[in-house]
Parts: sequence; structure tokens; C-alpha cells
Amino acid sequence: MLTKEQNERITQTGPDTPMGQMLRRYWHPIAPSGELNEDNPTKEVRLLSEDLVLFRSAAGKIGLIEPSCAHRKANLSYGIPEPEGIRCPYHGWLYDVNGQCVDQPSEPEGSRFKDKVKLKAYRVEELAGLIFAYMGPEPAPILPKWDALTWESAWRDVYYCVLPCNWVQCQENSLDPVHFEWLHRYWGTWIMSRTGSPEQRETWNRQTLPRGRHQLKVGFERFKYGIIKRRLMEGETEEDEWWRIGHPILFPNTLRVGEAHPTEAGYLHAFQFRVPIDDTHTLHIVQRNFVPRVGQTYPAQDVIPWEERPTFDEHGKPRNDWVVAQDQTAWIAQGAISDRSTEALGVTDVGIIMFRRMIEEQIQIVQDGGDPINVHRVDEGPIPLPQEHSYWPGESETGGPFKDQPVGKPDIVAILSPEAGVQL
Repeated sequence: MLTKEQNERITQTGPDTPMGQMLRRYWHPIAPSGELNEDNPTKEVRLLSEDLVLFRSAAGKIGLIEPSCAHRKANLSYGIPEPEGIRCPYHGWLYDVNGQCVDQPSEPEGSRFKDKVKLKAYRVEELAGLIFAYMGPEPAPILPKWDALTWESAWRDVYYCVLPCNWVQCQENSLDPVHFEWLHRYWGTWIMSRTGSPEQRETWNRQTLPRGRHQLKVGFERFKYGIIKRRLMEGETEEDEWWRIGHPILFPNTLRVGEAHPTEAGYLHAFQFRVPIDDTHTLHIVQRNFVPRVGQTYPAQDVIPWEERPTFDEHGKPRNDWVVAQDQTAWIAQGAISDRSTEALGVTDVGIIMFRRMIEEQIQIVQDGGDPINVHRVDEGPIPLPQEHSYWPGESETGGPFKDQPVGKPDIVAILSPEAGVQL
């Protein structure tokens, strides 16, 4: 349980807050690459409590700048893309991707006034179908290239939702493996039994049963990029991949996860980014990488497909017809900002406690002038990440580079009641 002051500290995202300053040390995805095109070259975005305009120039370059033209404050989301940048529709002032004004058509010939006009601008990079932004101090760190984001043989897509809740309660869900047994296997199966067709129910059972079995213990350990989450389920030993390999929570706001069984599209390696829009809204981006099965090939992807999925159904209720939507329902149901000062935490919440302590530690490191965990100053190339029961490209066994990893010793282990599982 946190005090009200501690809860406020970890949920505020503004640029002058301790959490906001720490979050600005990281690259954050802000939109699918395919969302900015000739038909829709601009997008208003809000990130870390700051309003901005994202645009793609006629030459294909991406810019992220403050939203108002320096002249008469017209909103540049209505601007016209040109090879040099974005031109304000009001009086034609032109800005490049660095926010520098490069043309003022009504000023006298030879005027150098434009050289003195510059909008705030932030760094952006594109990777694996996403546009990432960095809003922190220079020098900027390297955008980490997690392994699945670099696989040439993978087929990719992206979807996102905007959620009316703080990002921390979204990310804390990833440090809570026991919820899968109840939120998805129990409640989700109840939902499917009332609303799904027989085929949908069969698919649901196949997808949720492997991870939805009763968990006998859960374990968490720190590693150089965040926390590894492990679980031991009924009928298994510590040699099983759910415990021996596990999967990572990448600090501060990313989950890496996959499917234990192949989908029609192939073997899934996915990233869930819980991007702070402001204190009470989160951009939840799911980036998926499908590895081909034996004999399977994918068509070339000139543009990685993307979709904005509605958060609510036709009745105004959070959607609950797939796993991620059920997670989102749980996060939204906690309110815009969860009141952690009234929580009653149990033994299964040790991972959440570890994560909260890590947040406080990393905030202090930033305040002391250092780099927080998972900030990259050297380009390591593709960075391998563990993911249980998943296939890597060209591999006939699960586990990839971690398939021979010995059983580790988590920093924290919680033992659960052996008789407390879901009964269906």
C-alpha cells in the first residue's frame, strides 16, 4: 500500500514532475507508421502531458513539433506537407522537422527574420511499423532494437486503443501473473459462454488454457532491461519454460509476450506499450510480429497494417471479447487513477511491489543526474529477449537463444495455495 503522496508521485506525468522527468529519458511509440500518409499527413498527439503535432513531409520525413505556428498560433495539424516540412495554412510559414522556420513568404526579400523563429521539436524514429519519439535531454539515447522488431522474415501489424486511465495501473497488470487464471480463464470463459459461437469458444479455450491453469508459485527477478516474470503451473516442474524462461517486463512501460500455440498467421511475438498521454489517459499500442511456420511465407509489406480499435462497445462498456480487451477493462475499472493508499495487497502482489520500488529507485537516479535502467547509450544491434513456449525464425524448437537456459533463482517468489485454482 502506498501513501497518497507516493501514489501522486508515481502517477504524475508532467514535464516538471519527478515521474515525468524520468519517463522523458525513454523512447515512446506515438503512432503507427502507416497512419501518416498522403491522405492523412498530420496527427495531433498528446504525450507526457504535452500537446504536439506529428507530421510526414512530402519527402517522407517525420516531424514532431509544438502545435501552434509561431506567427498567429494557427494549429499546424491543418498544415500542408511540403518536401521541406509543414507549411502553416494561415499565412504560409514553413517549418522543417526540427521546428526551424525556413520560409516566410510575406516577409521582405532578404529578410533573416525566419532564422530567429524556431518551434519546439522532438526527435523521432521509425521501427517495425511504429513511430517513436524522444522528449528528454540531449544527447538522446539509442532506440533499442529488440530482436523481434528486426526479424526480416516476420509479418507485422499494429493496433492501438486510447484508455481513460493512468499508465501505471496498465503496466502493473504485467507484474500480476495470477490475474490470467481469473480475469481471462474464469471471467473470460464466462463471457464467451454467453456471447461466443461454439467455434469462438473452442478457439478461446485453446488460447487461454495453457496460461490459465492454476499457478502454484510465481517468481520475479531483475535483469538489465527490467523484470523477468515466471510462473509454475499445475502439472509442471521448474524445468518447464513458463518457469525456466519466463518473459520480460521492459522498464518502464513495455510488456513482451507471445502465444504458446501458433495462430493462423504464424508464431506470435508481441510488444504491448503503455504510453502515458497524461495523468488520466494511456495510449495502449500492441505491435505484433508473426514468425512463419515451416513452409509458410509472407507477402512483402510495403506498409505495415494498423488499426485503431474502439475501447468501448455500442453500450458504452469496455470491450471484453479478447484477452487484451479484458486487461483494459480491469485497468479502466480501477478509475482514472487508482487509489493505492486503500489497497489490501496479498502474497501474489510481490511483483507489483518490486515494480513500484524500481520506479522510485529510477526516479531517484534521474534526480541524481544518472541514466535510469534500460536507457541505451550504445547500439547493441538486435537485443534477444526471453519468451517462453515461442518459436524464433528458422527454429524447430521453442525457446530460441534461451532454450538451454538453466533454472534460475528469482529474486522474489510467492507460493500460492495448491487448491485455490479456477474450477470450470
